[in-house]
Amino acid sequence: METTHCLADAKHIRHFLDACDGNWHRCIYVECANCKVKNPCNHSGFLFCPDYRAVPLILPLSDADILFACRPEPGECLAVLGDSVFLDMYAQFLEGHKIISPDCSCMALLDIQNKACYDW
Repeated sequence: METTHCLADAKHIRHFLDACDGNWHRCIYVECANCKVKNPCNHSGFLFCPDYRAVPLILPLSDADILFACRPEPGECLAVLGDSVFLDMYAQFLEGHKIISPDCSCMALLDIQNKACYDW
């Protein structure tokens, strides 16, 4: 089933695009092909770009397909990581922010980032 709307909030998308200067070639492609969580989220991966504080900003590939004129290709991004490498790299950050999910920590991170856009 094709996604017809973005999972990321518009404010989060703006923050992500600011971090990568609107260019997905400046992002890291994270593949979720070997996701071992209990209930996989069925996403093939996401783009990752840290902001100026090194906070990981993510954008699901389904959103990238909607936002960009052409589909991001792994070989055209800065680097390609597996989801386990991304999760290991940001383990302390995720634990510190209590972003530990038995389903998908990456999508839990996106949910937290979406909610942070409206932290009044």
